[in-house]
Amino acid sequence: MSTNTTEFGVDQLVFRNVVGHFASGVTVITTVVDGELFGTTASAVSSLSMEPPMMLACLNRSSSTHDAVVKAGWFGINILAEDQGGLAMKFGRKGGDKFEGVSVTRSGHGGVPLLDGALAQIVCKVEETPTGGTHTVFFGLVAEASAREGAEPLAYYRGTFGRLERVKELAAYDAVREWVLHRRTPLGQELDPAAIAAEVKADPNHVHNALVKLTAEALVTRGRQAEFLPTPITRGLMDSVYDGRATIELGVLASHFDKFTDEDVAALAALTDELGRLRASGKDALDEFLKVNVMYHDRLVSVAGSAQLTDAFRRLGIGTVWRQALAGDEWARQMDHSHIVDLTKALKARDAAKAVEALQAHTAFGKQLAAEVIDRHGGAV
Repeated sequence: MSTNTTEFGVDQLVFRNVVGHFASGVTVITTVVDGELFGTTASAVSSLSMEPPMMLACLNRSSSTHDAVVKAGWFGINILAEDQGGLAMKFGRKGGDKFEGVSVTRSGHGGVPLLDGALAQIVCKVEETPTGGTHTVFFGLVAEASAREGAEPLAYYRGTFGRLERVKELAAYDAVREWVLHRRTPLGQELDPAAIAAEVKADPNHVHNALVKLTAEALVTRGRQAEFLPTPITRGLMDSVYDGRATIELGVLASHFDKFTDEDVAALAALTDELGRLRASGKDALDEFLKVNVMYHDRLVSVAGSAQLTDAFRRLGIGTVWRQALAGDEWARQMDHSHIVDLTKALKARDAAKAVEALQAHTAFGKQLAAEVIDRHGGAV
């Protein structure tokens, strides 16, 4: 059994990816100890009881805010509005003065800092602190609660912050993109927006808009009658995709190398180890290997702290060429991840030049392998 697998057989990396499909609201948990302000972004927050009014908030025990809430015995729940995505990113990072330039108002109970402009604010006194896994669950008795009208909540879905309607559109886009890349509609056949919407349980208008976006991304083409058709994946398309992804990743290494924390490197190292395990586990692990590979590159790009950049990077991912073109008995031999190993080692050593070199080698390898696979399948997949 893998060290990343629970006793029930659910791989932790798979679990992280799956629960990322759950759309949620976004909050910042705040508190104060001896005059020092603490805060962290959290989505694992919920109402617990109406009688008496209680809330729960889950915080990782490695968080400094977690320890501060334990000491203070009070915490604030700041439910963010749709225009506060920047605050969500700021408080989601480790280190630094998160409150610099942030306007706050102190609560009447506990003196908790509450973020001005939040959609709603709730002040809680810690009542119970059960633990589970790596987190503590804070049960809080509500001492103060307020909300403002005329604003929409900030939502979170698969690493992206946005308004709730935007999250629904993004979910539909992800579902349609997977539909196209998994060739659920075969090459040469028309993509039916209504049928896809019914199958993936999305708004037909969102599905149509997703197909338009995929047309702009060259994954879908328009036929003579303006119908949507899956685009054959060719060497030229794959080259442009790899070049685009490399441009983004190299830009992150060039501009944000000093932002890689020990936590970031540890997470990338765990994903690297998982890639090696999957390659060694047999012919049926290709899909899981591809998922973990996506998670690795997403994590690297996310260090830049830009949801828009991460979203743009994801749109350049085309795993279909591998799913469709590699035979079960050959993928592990061909999908060499040694350059990822080298990249992770360079990040651990804080060697920017070696990291760039490894990423460039990884890109060149991917382009070459894609060309060979596509040529072997008649020039298109």
